Amino acid sequence: MAGVNATALMVYPKEITDAYWQKKKGVIGKTKKTGLGAELKKCQALHKKVECTKLDVMSYNPKSRDDIVNAVKEAKVHYAKAVDPLRKQLLAAKSTAENAEKILKKAVGGGSAAKEAAAVAKGLGNFALTCKSVDLEATIKEAEAKVNKLNALAAKFLNDSIKKFLVGAKTFMSGDGSAESWNSLMKQNGRSVSNSIKQLDAYKKQFWKDFVKFQGFDLNTMKLDGDDDKTKKTRLKLAKAATAQVVAMAKFKP
Repeated sequence: MAGVNATALMVYPKEITDAYWQKKKGVIGKTKKTGLGAELKKCQALHKKVECTKLDVMSYNPKSRDDIVNAVKEAKVHYAKAVDPLRKQLLAAKSTAENAEKILKKAVGGGSAAKEAAAVAKGLGNFALTCKSVDLEATIKEAEAKVNKLNALAAKFLNDSIKKFLVGAKTFMSGDGSAESWNSLMKQNGRSVSNSIKQLDAYKKQFWKDFVKFQGFDLNTMKLDGDDDKTKKTRLKLAKAATAQVVAMAKFKP
């Protein structure tokens, strides 16, 4: 069986539910104790613990390759915690269903019930195989395509963002460092540069640890929204420090 998407686990087959078995096994089936009903209930209970979104890499909203790696780890953890126990219980129930078939075949008039037990065994085996065949590859590829697109956009706008930042910072530093000037010349340009370098792995590794300290160039976040002389001087120093980093980014060759 080829790999299947985790969504194949969303709907539990009614043909392997206890209610279906109780309905189909008939009068003769009800007179024989097989233990199949209890095993089917265990399967259904375990299925309720499976969260298909946790098996979908895209549901973790990955924005970088590191995000994809972490999402795959989380998906595998959930598989081991929820799907594999279900698979094992399905196989245990399958064995019980096969034994029930043998028991019912020996009972007078139990042919129909035996046939139903065999059908349940087949259904359990099929769903166990579905569990085993869950493949993350398709959702990983989808996530990689998304990240590649984000990277391409970040790379495309990086140089322009750097140029705009340097022009704005130069104008800001030639002024008095007012909050209004910061918000018009530094804030958005700083965020644009931040977005690009945070997205691109090489730039992130080289610069993000220091550049993130500017806190999105938001004065409220930095608690520098006042316009007293001391705060203005602090903003001018920050602009100078940020400019030095952006100049380094402009020269960086990943």
